[in-house]
Amino acid sequence: MEAVTPAPRSIPMTGTGDTIRAGGEDTKSIGHLQREIAEHLAGPDGDDNPPPVAPPQTGDHVGSYVLKEQLGSGSSCFVFRGWDEAKRLPAALKIINWENVFDRSAALRQMRVEAVTLSRVKHAKVVRFIDFGFDPRWPYLVTEFIDGQPLGELIRSGGALPLEWSIYIISQVADALGAVWQAGLVHRDIKPDNVLVGPNGVAKLIDFGLAKAISLQAQSGQVGPELAGTASYLAPEQAIDASVVDLRADIYALGITFYEALTGKLPFVGKNRIQIIFQHLNAVPTAPSQVNPKVPALVSDLCMWMLAKNPAERPQDYDELRTAFDAVAGG
Repeated sequence: MEAVTPAPRSIPMTGTGDTIRAGGEDTKSIGHLQREIAEHLAGPDGDDNPPPVAPPQTGDHVGSYVLKEQLGSGSSCFVFRGWDEAKRLPAALKIINWENVFDRSAALRQMRVEAVTLSRVKHAKVVRFIDFGFDPRWPYLVTEFIDGQPLGELIRSGGALPLEWSIYIISQVADALGAVWQAGLVHRDIKPDNVLVGPNGVAKLIDFGLAKAISLQAQSGQVGPELAGTASYLAPEQAIDASVVDLRADIYALGITFYEALTGKLPFVGKNRIQIIFQHLNAVPTAPSQVNPKVPALVSDLCMWMLAKNPAERPQDYDELRTAFDAVAGG
């Protein structure tokens, strides 16, 4: 899945009677939301060839939101900073780009599932779900607006982060993932561009477009293995079949993100996805301390532990990962 390409200050994310809303009187139980999704997935797909729809523009009204600024775009969606006219608050809206979507039914399913998935996770380090609805022109997903910058932009513009910042930011993402895993989910797309860093250094995990419930894995009726994720951050087992991964695949991807924060570089590069995936499967990365001599051995060892090829040789759960970050932060 192609990631959203952010603008310099980007907040990628993840009505009517079709609305799911979090907070206040509109809140629906998780069980209710799950039933709605199940009914939708079991129901008819609708018209796969509707009339062309112009892409959203600044100033357009979508539900109770007015679009104020386009923050980014990808092959399948636009991201806008919006204004909730009912609550008088900013918000971030992810809107499907129909022009670039081959399978409209699948795109709508994916956004609905993303909305339900995100609504299940409640944590200060995870972007907060607000709304999902279907405007007559576009489906849209709404999250809180965060005045921050993707970690990926910070690394691309300045290289390796200071050691203390790298540990601080990545440990916050570990806390966010702890909540994701506790909710029975695997994120499956951990990478620097899916971590927003505010001016005060507070990190938020975003974009649950590929997240999947562990209980639903390998039960989707698909034929053959599933390929999902971003090549540079794929755990070896996720590269083989993303439909059956567990939280340890997220730990591997977080390890790649940690490596990049510590060194300013990816451990594996190639001319195409196949070359990069081959290295995830077969190549041993150079230790961060060898790439950046400022990285202490203890920190480098933690990163390499997270990057073990065999999932059984990585940290096995949130508690083990959190303990390891506490140890390097204290050291």
